[in-house]
Amino acid sequence: MTQLILLGTGAALSDATREHTYLVVKGKHEAVLIDCAGSPVQRLLQSRVALDAMDHIILTHHHPDHIYGLPILLLSMWLAGRNKPLYLHGLSGTVRATRALLRAFEWQRFDNFFPLEFHTIPRQAHNTPLVTTEFSISTTPTQHVLPSLAVRVESRDTGRAVTYSSDTEVWEPLVDLARGSHILIHEATTLDNASGGHTSARQAGEQAARAGVQKLVLVHLPPRCHVQKWRAAAQQNFAGQVIVGEDLMRLTF
Repeated sequence: MTQLILLGTGAALSDATREHTYLVVKGKHEAVLIDCAGSPVQRLLQSRVALDAMDHIILTHHHPDHIYGLPILLLSMWLAGRNKPLYLHGLSGTVRATRALLRAFEWQRFDNFFPLEFHTIPRQAHNTPLVTTEFSISTTPTQHVLPSLAVRVESRDTGRAVTYSSDTEVWEPLVDLARGSHILIHEATTLDNASGGHTSARQAGEQAARAGVQKLVLVHLPPRCHVQKWRAAAQQNFAGQVIVGEDLMRLTF
C-alpha cells in the first residue's frame, strides 16, 4: 500500500493549527519527501517514516515556506549516522538557492557528512526526473511568482498516481499532468478568486474536474480557514470527493 502523508497544509502565512505545506510519499521500503518546511524530523517520526528510508527530496521551488526545514533535516540525518547519499531534485534556481542556504550553515565543514547530490530538473513539461523501485515521478512547470514545479507520483505497485500542484495560478499544463490521477493535492490559498501566483478553492475544483481525478485535497490553506466554506467552493465545479487537508492526514493510492 502506498501512502501520501500531508506533513503540513498551511499557506506561507499560516496559523497555530498548521505547518507550512509539505508532504511525503511512503511505499513499502522507501519514501520521497516533497518540499521541506516546518519541523520535518518530528513530523516524519510522527508519521512513522524512517529517516533512513528517504533517499530523494523533490523541492518544488525556493520560497522560504517550502525549503526552510531542509538544513535541520540534513543535520538530524547526519547526527543519526547517515552515510549513504541523499539526492536533491529541483529547478536550476531552486538548486542554486538550496546550495546557498546550506553554505550559510557551512555544512561542508561537518566531519564525515554524507554525500549530497543535486539534480537539476529541466523547466519543461512532462519530465520524468526520478524512477525508483517503487515510484515513478514526473513534473511540469507551474505559473507562480518564482519558477515552480507540479509533481506527479505514480506507484509502480498499484499503477495509481497522485499529483501535487505546489504553488500555482490556474494552469492547463498542471491539468495535463494530473489527468487520470487518483488524487489531486491542490493549493487553495483563497476561497473564491486568487492572483499573484496562487489558486482559490473554487478554481482548484475546476482544475480537478478538468483533470478527471477522483479525489481533490485542498492544501496551502490560509489562517482561520473555514473548512466547510473551502469544501463548498471546490464542490461548485467538481463532483468527486473534496477533502480539506489537515496536518498529518494520510491518503492511500
